[in-house]
Amino acid sequence: MISRNLNGEPTLLPTDRSASVLAAEEISSALANRHSTTDNGVIADNGHSSDIGRRTENGGPVPNGQTTRNGTRVKRDKRRMKRFSPPARIETPATPAPDDARPVLAVFCWEHPDTPIGQSVLNTVVALARRQITVHLFAPISSGSTIPDLHEHPVGEIEGDDLATRVQEYTSRAANAFLHQFPGGSPHVTLMGYEWSGAGALSLLRGLKNNRTIFALHSLERQRSDMSSDISKRINEIEMNALREAQVILAQEPSAAEVARFWVPECAARVTAARQPFPVEQFTAAIDAGQIKARYQVGPIDPTILFVGDFSERYGPDLLVKAMPVVLRNHPQARLILVGDGATYWTLRVYSRYLLLDHAIRFPGSVVGQALHELIEAADIVAVPSREATPWWPIQAAWAAQRPIVATHHAAPGLLEHEKDSLLVYSVEQSLVWGIERLLYDADLRVSLGRKGHEKLEQRFGWNNVAEQIEQLMGVPARK
Repeated sequence: MISRNLNGEPTLLPTDRSASVLAAEEISSALANRHSTTDNGVIADNGHSSDIGRRTENGGPVPNGQTTRNGTRVKRDKRRMKRFSPPARIETPATPAPDDARPVLAVFCWEHPDTPIGQSVLNTVVALARRQITVHLFAPISSGSTIPDLHEHPVGEIEGDDLATRVQEYTSRAANAFLHQFPGGSPHVTLMGYEWSGAGALSLLRGLKNNRTIFALHSLERQRSDMSSDISKRINEIEMNALREAQVILAQEPSAAEVARFWVPECAARVTAARQPFPVEQFTAAIDAGQIKARYQVGPIDPTILFVGDFSERYGPDLLVKAMPVVLRNHPQARLILVGDGATYWTLRVYSRYLLLDHAIRFPGSVVGQALHELIEAADIVAVPSREATPWWPIQAAWAAQRPIVATHHAAPGLLEHEKDSLLVYSVEQSLVWGIERLLYDADLRVSLGRKGHEKLEQRFGWNNVAEQIEQLMGVPARK
């Protein structure tokens, strides 16, 4: 059938339905070619899937079963941002644990634990272990300690008559045990040897490992002998070598430090005076308090107040004498023992007689040694009525014996704490009476002050203080 278009030109109209369909598809395909193509070069149709008329740019067919999209939808999908959903839980990657760089101390001691030096070494390493310093003790036998950070390496008893040979064998065994314990590098390990018998291991291992070394000594062979025997000369040679090589020389006695500086002048700058713990063991004897009091004409159950110090205005024993008449009103059995001597000794004796206090005050004069230690243990109260700062020994001795202290604020500034480890008063007799009577009335307070004072003594003046110094020599940062 012939028809005319809008311009008046004749056109051929399709005569059947199939021709119309083919014409429509060709028009639709032409329009799609102007708008979009697929990413792989396939010409898209109007969204219908059909094998007829679908060709690639090189004439190949599109595989069956694939669905194409029209150009408008492709453009919209390209403009749309892709969204990613975060995981429900973000896992932080695990960081590897750093290497254990805790300071380690290797101690070499040939002395047995039951000797004075061996006991001192054992107390020191136990205090260090309690401060969380890893300690390895190389000794002939084990002490049986169960402290977690203290590791003992007994190398065995060594038989023989020649002392130098036995010590040499100990040195070889201890060094081998150390190398077995630390087969690799050990720069964080400090080596510490006690006396000449422990110095050989320091010299040997320092040459192999280049570790920091501490040489601790109580005395030198030149102090102990006349240097006439061969064994003395061999020991002296070992000691002199240790004094030259050790990075730190820890002198337990001032006399040993003087001899070391004299014979090895180049070590003078490396010599350090060792801190000495307060001898608590001298005040822990099992005594009969009544028997000790009887030595001073005091009844076994009489409340006893003890003063130890100089008879002078600075120490203030006169304040105690003046306070006694008031104390005796409520405590007629109380007794005061004034130990010491000085300028006001006879003045106070006359004043005591004038106040009719001869029955309540004792003036034994100077008491020293074990007798003084036992008197401090037997006392019920230790009084320190100083008007100025005075030496701390009476306070430390009272704490060692777990005795309560009544003291003035001036006696030991920075040491005493009111109602924690002592009872603080003012330097007048009325205040002193208050402090003494409070302790006499309150037995629980006396026990509490004595116990807490003892704990403070152990912390500040005991083996913990010695361990703190060794930590500093090892280069461990100070603890807050």
